[in-house]
Amino acid sequence: MSLKNKKYLFFDLDSTLTPSRQSIKPEMADFLPTLGRTIIVVSGSKNSQLRKQIGELSAYLLGQNGNQAIDPTGSMLWENVLSPEEKMVVQTHIDTLLPQLDYHIPDRTDLIEDRGSQISFSIYGHNAPPEDKKKCDGDFKRRKSLISAFPFVCDTMEVQIGGSTCFDYFKKGLNKGTNTKRLIEMMGWDADKCVYFGDALFPGGNDETVVGVIDTVEVTSEDDTLKKLEENFLT
Repeated sequence: MSLKNKKYLFFDLDSTLTPSRQSIKPEMADFLPTLGRTIIVVSGSKNSQLRKQIGELSAYLLGQNGNQAIDPTGSMLWENVLSPEEKMVVQTHIDTLLPQLDYHIPDRTDLIEDRGSQISFSIYGHNAPPEDKKKCDGDFKRRKSLISAFPFVCDTMEVQIGGSTCFDYFKKGLNKGTNTKRLIEMMGWDADKCVYFGDALFPGGNDETVVGVIDTVEVTSEDDTLKKLEENFLT
């Protein structure tokens, strides 16, 4: 698949555009504006966290799996907020998973984040060093095993594997795929001119729902993303 005709570049954040919970690397920050493309970041994190990590990069921000959307000027496009009842259902499921974490966790107060439109549960710690997070579940096997053994059952909510150690809980059907499609339709963009880069395109990953909405490129890290961009746009 050639990417040279793509005008709208969608990126997952952690381990795709930036290291997990870290600032964008200078080489990526310098390279993206030279492409002359529209940049969109779609992540499980809050938009404030997205902005913190990507710095001054001009981009549409689709935080919380796209359930809070902001344009490059900072104007809110939409927001889908969880109800107190939905949050209680999520907490009940997290309470069944917590006893299964039978390994050292550096800070157990750093596992749950209520982001408003989404609750994210890290099995190691949201703010732990990226290299430690990779050691914990860099291959996603721990989380796949957990969710297989303890499935989340809810009529109005769903859960997907996201980031380097997280489970993302959000309103059913309002995932990265549907919110990516919503932005494309709202802006009147040609879907054939869009492409999505992500490291969790596998079944159950929080990038999977973008498959079939627009073209996708699987990556393994932010360095792999930059390599694929250079290969496609500089040759």
